[in-house]
Amino acid sequence: MNISICILEGLFHSMRKLYLLLIFFSFTFSAYSQCEGCQINPACTASPAAPALCPEVLPDAIQGEYYEIDLTFFMPNQFDDPGAGVTVTLSQISITSVSGLPAGINWTASETDNTYDITSDPASQRGCVRMCGIPNAIGSYTISVNVIASVTAPISTDVPQSFTLPLLVVPGGGGNSGFAFGPSSGCDSIAVGFEALITSQTQPVTYSWDFGNGSTSNLALPDTQLYLLPDTYFVSLQTDLLEFVLTDVSFNATGSNWCGDIEEPSIPFIGTCTGNPDIYFIYTVGSSNQQSGTVDNTTDFSASGLEYVINQPSFSLAFFDEDVVTADDNLGSTVIQVNDVGTFNFNTSQGFGSYTIGTRVSLSFNNEDTVIVYASPETPIIELSDSLVCEGDSIVLSTSFADFYQWNSSGGEAIFGANDSSYTVYNSGVFSVEVRSEAGCISTSDSVAVQVAFLPDAPSVFFNPITEKLICNPGSNFTWKWYVNGEELSEYENQSSFTPEIVGDYVVILENEFGCVSESEPFAWTNVGIAELGKSFKLFPNPSQGGSVYLEGFTEQVQMFIQDATGRLVFNQGLSAGYRKEFNPGYLQPGVYFVNIITSDKAISTRLVITQR
Repeated sequence: MNISICILEGLFHSMRKLYLLLIFFSFTFSAYSQCEGCQINPACTASPAAPALCPEVLPDAIQGEYYEIDLTFFMPNQFDDPGAGVTVTLSQISITSVSGLPAGINWTASETDNTYDITSDPASQRGCVRMCGIPNAIGSYTISVNVIASVTAPISTDVPQSFTLPLLVVPGGGGNSGFAFGPSSGCDSIAVGFEALITSQTQPVTYSWDFGNGSTSNLALPDTQLYLLPDTYFVSLQTDLLEFVLTDVSFNATGSNWCGDIEEPSIPFIGTCTGNPDIYFIYTVGSSNQQSGTVDNTTDFSASGLEYVINQPSFSLAFFDEDVVTADDNLGSTVIQVNDVGTFNFNTSQGFGSYTIGTRVSLSFNNEDTVIVYASPETPIIELSDSLVCEGDSIVLSTSFADFYQWNSSGGEAIFGANDSSYTVYNSGVFSVEVRSEAGCISTSDSVAVQVAFLPDAPSVFFNPITEKLICNPGSNFTWKWYVNGEELSEYENQSSFTPEIVGDYVVILENEFGCVSESEPFAWTNVGIAELGKSFKLFPNPSQGGSVYLEGFTEQVQMFIQDATGRLVFNQGLSAGYRKEFNPGYLQPGVYFVNIITSDKAISTRLVITQR
């Protein structure tokens, strides 16, 4: 490999992370003022000196959510490239184009002309970019960038190069003040989780879900919901915040504390009280009191439809006998802890009873949102310009219109930068294409196999001075045709030798099993005898016992081909200009060989005998 190519390939390998970052600099930055103001990280460096990117990996973007990140790049003016084993001096990087960007994401860099001049001043060796925006389509994006790097040492050159940077946009979660859910969208069918957000530590809360897919729930954390068909689904949740209320109270006065006063006197010698108590109760919650109505002349008190609000964890009930003249008589009290709704019993020092706790809606919240299931694009079909071509030719793969394309090689690996509706193939392989909608839904084609067949090696035509025949024997796996002065000699098709009769240029066109052809160099034949031709040059020593052989009679550069007795090429060497030329076929076995000497205007053949050493 050419040393300059090695150096540049090593350079670009070392600087890959740097170039990945530089995609951010190829936009019209004035249009993206909302991303201005990136902050350079002065700690971004590498030891030993080498291009570096901080951070090294872009975090995922979330569909529908604002995304912002500052990246710093370090571009040393000089660094050692271990791949090429040289010290590289980098002077400038220019960005020429970019493709494959997710919609909604914008970029602004610290240089606005897309060109970075790199000097020995450390201040010129760092820059930054701010990436921001709201991506509106999920998917895995391959951002492609084309750059031109200017290198001044160890060679001075400008080299175009393409690089890529992956960015993943993941589905975003939905949500409002009443509930959260996610993902909020997807392709073909999705499973969505929901969670109610309104809760209370002191009050009961009820939930009424309608998921828009035919399912409902009354749980704060309902089961995962399936949305099986592309559509827009409307989700609603009614959240009711309840308050406890005291609705009913009953009390049986079994004690005698109410007996013996003026209102209910105890009659001498009879020993019993006259009449019954006039019962009421006082409801106390926190610092608030509320008195019930009085039920006169009864030991069996009851009150219903009270709707007394319980806004504390506990409340008390104190029962009394109402007296007009004397003080009211105390019939006992109870303190009640509120844990649940229902009817519960209690006891006091002067009786027993029951109370009922219910609920009522104090606040109600209604929230709605949408889940969107997008349809994936139709499965793409790959059309081929051809399925088989020969080396040097290409095959164009194409597919129908889509919003985004990604061509893949065998195994489903993405071909970086292959993001158009067509892709040109120069080598055999298996290929597929992914198409993506604006919503980020992907469909993948079936794989297609294409073949770029090899070209056969160009055949060689020789003249055997002993048999006076032209020879070309490319092998049994080919077909070939002879031509003289451009006219086909059909009678000699697939023949390895024949006696020429026409003076002129003889050519063999060779074809392999794939239909790929190659053509020999023209062999000029005249009917002048070998002995007469032999006067024009000298080949010695001949016979040769091995070692060097010399050719005299040609001052220009010549090409020498040596065949064995079967016509097989066993030696091929160019001999430089000069009256005497030296070559060494010493590895050839003893035998008779045919030497063909080709100059710019003629071809001459003779024999060479190699004897036992």
